Amino acid sequence: MPAKHTIALCILILLGSSALLAQEPAAAVNVTQQSISKLTFLRPGGPSLGDLANYGKVNRTEGTPFLHEEWAPGRIRFEGQPNYSEILDVLPDLESNILNIQLSSGYIGEFPMDRLDAVTVYGPEQDTTVLEIQDLNELFGVGDPGRRFYEVLHRGDRYLVLHQPIKYLRREEYVENLGMVRRPDKYMDRSQFWVFDGASLIQVKNNMRSISKAFPRKAATIKRLVRTNDLDLGNDDDLGRLFSLLEES
Repeated sequence: MPAKHTIALCILILLGSSALLAQEPAAAVNVTQQSISKLTFLRPGGPSLGDLANYGKVNRTEGTPFLHEEWAPGRIRFEGQPNYSEILDVLPDLESNILNIQLSSGYIGEFPMDRLDAVTVYGPEQDTTVLEIQDLNELFGVGDPGRRFYEVLHRGDRYLVLHQPIKYLRREEYVENLGMVRRPDKYMDRSQFWVFDGASLIQVKNNMRSISKAFPRKAATIKRLVRTNDLDLGNDDDLGRLFSLLEES
């Protein structure tokens, strides 16, 4: 079997094993907050509520590098484990790709990415985000190196669609405004999208032109599906739905 196909099979197995993360965890949970706090690989330290409240004042920035502006309830799954942890507070850092956790005891620490399969975050506006952790560069030789957060937009028999949420710090230059006044640096959102077609991993933009170029044999079908289903590919749900419809075409 060619090496790239072997790698492709590995990524399907690795990512497919995390599919159950989108479901509510079973009542029986093997990992408790107490056992998490006793794990020696946890690195202490991370932002407290006070740190978050004063983040911009201290760092002279607008926004934060985190998924949400505050701690949110969530569950984590250890590498190689079948079950979620109990509810704990989580704070994914989308700039440094670090998962900060806070236990009910008040303990704050960093959960190593190399021991994490996924994290489910229950956002402040009743939104739920499931982030799986993979090193696509190691598996495919493309993408950012290191284990990073990815959101699965679609997982089917023929296609796997991943959204990589990223935050980066945009540094402002000095501007003239009644003298030389420095505007604060600002955290910005950026996204990368990846499609695995069973043989290779392809980076696409979330628009019809980019996706049609990446899959030229499907270009006419993509255009038809977008038009007939009134899909807005700038919307993550609609982007995932496009590939779900492609599975059926």
